[in-house]
Amino acid sequence: MSHLTDEQLEEIIQGDNSASEHLVECQLCKERLAEKRALADRLKLAFSKVEMAGQLEQRIRSGLGLNSRMSPEPKIKILNFRAHWKSISAIAAAAIILIVAVPVSMRLMAPALAAQAQLAQIHEHNMSGNHEFHSEADPAKLAEYFKGKLGFIPSMPTPGRGLALRGCCIRHFRGKVVGSYVVETPEGIVSVIVVTDTPKSMGMKRKDQTFWEGSFAKCEMVTVSLDGFSYCAVGEVSHEYLTDLLSQLLPDSPE
Repeated sequence: MSHLTDEQLEEIIQGDNSASEHLVECQLCKERLAEKRALADRLKLAFSKVEMAGQLEQRIRSGLGLNSRMSPEPKIKILNFRAHWKSISAIAAAAIILIVAVPVSMRLMAPALAAQAQLAQIHEHNMSGNHEFHSEADPAKLAEYFKGKLGFIPSMPTPGRGLALRGCCIRHFRGKVVGSYVVETPEGIVSVIVVTDTPKSMGMKRKDQTFWEGSFAKCEMVTVSLDGFSYCAVGEVSHEYLTDLLSQLLPDSPE
């Protein structure tokens, strides 16, 4: 069975029901649609908090004379149409700045914010248990599962010293199938999501020469590149601990 493209799913979200019959028969596309709707809700909530910078607001207010004190005694003035027109023009210019600048900044922020929102969502799904989750603590059996589903075996930390593998799940990230596994740590539950996207393309900020970091909502994230993949550790855990966890995946890390 062929699956709906990301464009078709976006059209369904916008109200186009031409492909709704496919969703009745395809559970995978139904889950992808649910993910996209949840992501859209997250983005709307995030962007609803965007405010005009104080400095820009102050400049606009100063330009319009809104900060000047009123004279204690009213004075009769002859209406100056030229000055009045300048004020209207200034107000219009300020409105244009807001109308144009905010959507542009949203478009620039959206890809990176969306990527980190998706990573956080995958972690939340791993925590919820209301989806297909392959529960397994044996690293060898997890490796076999990944090999059969994805065609490769991701690097995993060695259990022990407070670490325990709890299972894995195959999810979608940016329209591609990816693997994730769950690690129980002394600091909390962590999802390690293995993707082909670079840390920079996901909006991560460079932490040092090896690691990148980011965050979304309550989830902290640290990413490291290894063997052509990006390993993203996600959880309500500090950046420092996530970095220590991913350090165990590197070839020269101590056992």
